[in-house]
Amino acid sequence: MKTFLDVVEQFRTRELLVIGDLMLDRFIWGDVERISPEAPVPVLRVASESFRLGGAANVIHNVRSLGGRVTACGIVGDDAAGRRIVQELRRVGASTAGIVPDRRYQTIQKARVIARPRHQQIVRLDRENYEPIAEGCLKRLREFILRRIDRYDAVVISDYGKGVVHEALLAAMAQLGRKKRVVSVIDPKKENYSHYAYPTLVTPNKDEAGQASGVAIHDDASLMAAGRKLVKMWQAKAVLITRGPEGMSLFRAGGAITHFPTEAKEIFDVTGAGDTVVAVCALALACGARMEDAAVMANMAAGLVGDEVGTVAVPVERLKNTIRNKL
Repeated sequence: MKTFLDVVEQFRTRELLVIGDLMLDRFIWGDVERISPEAPVPVLRVASESFRLGGAANVIHNVRSLGGRVTACGIVGDDAAGRRIVQELRRVGASTAGIVPDRRYQTIQKARVIARPRHQQIVRLDRENYEPIAEGCLKRLREFILRRIDRYDAVVISDYGKGVVHEALLAAMAQLGRKKRVVSVIDPKKENYSHYAYPTLVTPNKDEAGQASGVAIHDDASLMAAGRKLVKMWQAKAVLITRGPEGMSLFRAGGAITHFPTEAKEIFDVTGAGDTVVAVCALALACGARMEDAAVMANMAAGLVGDEVGTVAVPVERLKNTIRNKL
């Protein structure tokens, strides 16, 4: 029987395809020492700025940091942010063969202004594409996926509701899920709740699970009702509901339910924790791990993300050390 460490060692032998909304995260760090005389707002004295891969790009970064091979599949604009995403993905060792550039598309950027030393986020500034993505670009994405799907050990759909993950793509993936039993892990968003079908695993957070199921989750009974409904609605092999400080709950198609307490000791910021969960789950399932074991490893990795500020890619050695210390 494989141990958790055996599974993690196998990560480097697996190749994933990550489909979704690629983003660039910008962090502006500084100190607040006074209130502006112009308006009742803090004045931030900027000390530093940094850029990190966000959205589906953060999933890709996590896969690479954990040792897996990965191909990015998404859309970027012909702008500085788009070029930076492609450059950074290549720098971490990901293939960008599935990225479609579109000069009419504005690359998604999220800028967070953060005051030290308590890491208080003052404001977030979003730049994104507000027009429908050109059908020609979406068609190129679908053709790339269908042409190369057999090369990958698992597929991640990192849906941030920005348009890359669309109905025709999900219909094609559902057909593959039924016919070829493709290992697929979906991080869902409300825009597509009704279009997911036949995935291996879906990883909604508690709010998303409540929205998708139509069951307001406020206690154990409502959590159970929502989880069971989602497994049936999506015809999924499993649904893993992430619940922040309350941990995670895994619902299996056969009716089995398992709860996992949170691994985070002190949570500064949950940015990107869901990205880490889908990356670890997809790699573990691609290695043949049991669903419960994939959830446990993902829970450990998510705890490491909660200890830091901003989007974080978990290093494989850090996950290994956590496993050794726990087990």
